Amino acid sequence: MFSPIIDVSTWQKDINVSKMLAAGTKAMYIKAGGTDKNNGASYTDWRFRENAQKFSELVPCGYYYFFYPQFDGVKQANYFCNLLNSVKWNLPPAIDIESNPQNVSQGQFQTQVKKFLDTVEGRLNLKCVIYTRAMFWNANVGSPAWASQYKLWLARYGEELDHPWDNNPNSKLRPRPWTDYWLWQYSADKNARGEEFGVATSGIDINKVNMSEDEFYTFAKWDKDAPAAIPVEKEEEKEKEEVKEVLNTAYGAVINYPHKGFLRNGYNALRLRSTPTSSESNNIVGQIGQGYTFLVYKEVQFGDDIWWLVELPNSKVGWGARRIQGVTFLEYAE
Repeated sequence: MFSPIIDVSTWQKDINVSKMLAAGTKAMYIKAGGTDKNNGASYTDWRFRENAQKFSELVPCGYYYFFYPQFDGVKQANYFCNLLNSVKWNLPPAIDIESNPQNVSQGQFQTQVKKFLDTVEGRLNLKCVIYTRAMFWNANVGSPAWASQYKLWLARYGEELDHPWDNNPNSKLRPRPWTDYWLWQYSADKNARGEEFGVATSGIDINKVNMSEDEFYTFAKWDKDAPAAIPVEKEEEKEKEEVKEVLNTAYGAVINYPHKGFLRNGYNALRLRSTPTSSESNNIVGQIGQGYTFLVYKEVQFGDDIWWLVELPNSKVGWGARRIQGVTFLEYAE
């Protein structure tokens, strides 16, 4: 077995590249996006492009998509493939299967998962990896024979374990019909190793791959002996820092400077506010119109709601609701 393979998403916030590599990270899976469980809209993970830009040239990277079975698998897969076509990847794409909020039947679950898998394979000419937990998969998806054609990425936590289901074929911890795993997420949010790996969360998801080091790097088509050079700060980065200092004076610590964003189709305009709240009727300072491409300087999160500090083409700066009450309004631009 070969470790550590790290998986990350927006929850890890701004990742320190030096610490991530110094902790021994050999490869990464990065969340690309997922589906809104309330309305079925696909979304891009808020740090997908940032994390891809930071790490895809330094270690082998793959990407995963958070799937919901009550919505069309083809639509979800097409959104995922569009994201993958915009970044570099060396590890196969993965589908995250761990939620069934509407308690769809095993038959419907299997149908939508297979539609997702077939669509990805048809567009990218390779098979997905399936991420799941045995207790969830067996109860909600069952044991479709076709599942064994796909590599298994299993979540089962226990750093003292030698195998996620002790190589016991009758174990309830073995998802059916797989006979072994490819990737094993054996340590997660309670391991208190987040700082070691340079992330904001207290814990970090750590995985083992069921291959030798040489086998893994051959599989990933990656030169393991090439030095992982951390990008050197450029002059333009210094200029960005100067702009950040100006914004910091008015808005506090600015992160993610700068991304570009746009208003999603289906909305003509979104109010721009002086503070990140919609509860005050007198804090409207402008609006984000359909067709605008704006700069994103900062994001703040209140529960499940996300607000962006943005600058519009007319240089007006304010807060726009990136995602609020389960509805996503703003997206990163390609």
